[in-house]
Amino acid sequence: MAQINETIYLMNCSRAEIVELVRAMLCLMLLAAAGGCKGTQQGGGAATPANAEQGRPAASRQITGVVKHLDLEGSFYGIITDDGQRLDPVNLPGAFQQDGLRIKARVEPLEGQVSVHMWGTLVRIIDIQRVQ
Repeated sequence: MAQINETIYLMNCSRAEIVELVRAMLCLMLLAAAGGCKGTQQGGGAATPANAEQGRPAASRQITGVVKHLDLEGSFYGIITDDGQRLDPVNLPGAFQQDGLRIKARVEPLEGQVSVHMWGTLVRIIDIQRVQ
């Protein structure tokens, strides 16, 4: 019965009123979605891992691999580790943005974060150095 009443109400609304109703519903959906986000922003625009918010240190790990220039999604630099994993660093220093450069780094995963690159696991570099 409620659905019939809503349909009759919408049939009697002007176009402007329907547009306002749709806008209000979209705003409510955006607010609900934003309330469910766990990551927080800190300087530099990189997000904090969710487990760091809970007082636990992020699980960092040591990796070795090769920096790779990728012509996907506007071009970016990724890292292919020696064991074949693909990493998408959010803060690779400019001095290390060289295709084929061997590196050793300590990285921490950015859990619950996404990237437009859609390639590899998002990581934040804690420490990085060239390897001969």
